Amino acid sequence: MNYEYQQTDLSRSVLGGLLSGLVCAVLNLVFVVIYKSIVKFQEIYPVDITIIVFGSVLLSIACGVIFYLFVHYLKKGIPFYRLSVLAVTILIAYVGITLRHTVQDVVPFEFRFLVIGTQVIIGLFAAFLIPYLFSHENPIL
Repeated sequence: MNYEYQQTDLSRSVLGGLLSGLVCAVLNLVFVVIYKSIVKFQEIYPVDITIIVFGSVLLSIACGVIFYLFVHYLKKGIPFYRLSVLAVTILIAYVGITLRHTVQDVVPFEFRFLVIGTQVIIGLFAAFLIPYLFSHENPIL
């Protein structure tokens, strides 16, 4: 069996997004558990953990694909990608809080902080870890 596999730019981008998503999922879970225990924020739903894990991973994989498109088709793709990630991170945090506002008149500060915190974690790792993993053949060494 031949295990020699030459990675393409797309595969490196998607795998970078996957690794970034897994790291984000763990960090977001730790962040949510610690923050909720510190401020005694009791609003928790069984879906929260599922949404955090799958949301982090799926968003990061999508960022990996988008990163590939930016790098492959634009001359200065990485800076444009980082600006786009910043804009989308702000947009997702705003939309998440706004959607909660349609269901609940007063959105608690704790909920706002959780939404913004989890999205900042995903945004930072998408903006910096995916390009790092893409450009390094062996990122651990």
